Amino acid sequence: MDRVTELTGLDKGFVRRAGGRIEIGAYLREVFREQGKVGSVYDSNVTSFDPFPFAPEQRANDPLLESIIAPTTTAMVDFVTRVVGWNVHGRYFALSYEVNSQWDNDSAALRQGAVPDLRAAVAADPKLRVLIVHGWNDLSCPFMGSVLTVDQMPVMGDASRVAVREYPGGHMFYSRRDSQAALRKDVQEMFAKH
Repeated sequence: MDRVTELTGLDKGFVRRAGGRIEIGAYLREVFREQGKVGSVYDSNVTSFDPFPFAPEQRANDPLLESIIAPTTTAMVDFVTRVVGWNVHGRYFALSYEVNSQWDNDSAALRQGAVPDLRAAVAADPKLRVLIVHGWNDLSCPFMGSVLTVDQMPVMGDASRVAVREYPGGHMFYSRRDSQAALRKDVQEMFAKH
């Protein structure tokens, strides 16, 4: 419990009550609780005020999504109508919570993921190189899952053919100039090996 407290910065009592296993949403609420804020699952450094800080569950939308929905929607509607020239009569939703609620989170395909296909592709093509990239602060797609997946794959020829790289930032780490440059460099190096 002490190590979890040290790594997360969370209150020791909270960590003890959680049995040392901190759920992502709980972490994002608790780590910023003293500031009255909640963090984003897409980039834990992006926060907003929690309008319902005493509710048992988070009731506000994700801070990052909440801040980009309007400008993203505006840009997409402008692109579709003005640039592409489509005459659209329906509403455009950059993100539909109704659609999201219908994801089948219990399906075998979701639990299995793309790992078997990745292994088969690497085995079938000895020239294939794969670069899996993540932002450090992305809790929606934590990089450690990819590290474990790649570490558990059998080595098929050159072990560097399948690599995982992490960069400063969140889910869209490439929006940071330094992370974008580092990603570009890593991709160029991967292509140069082909």
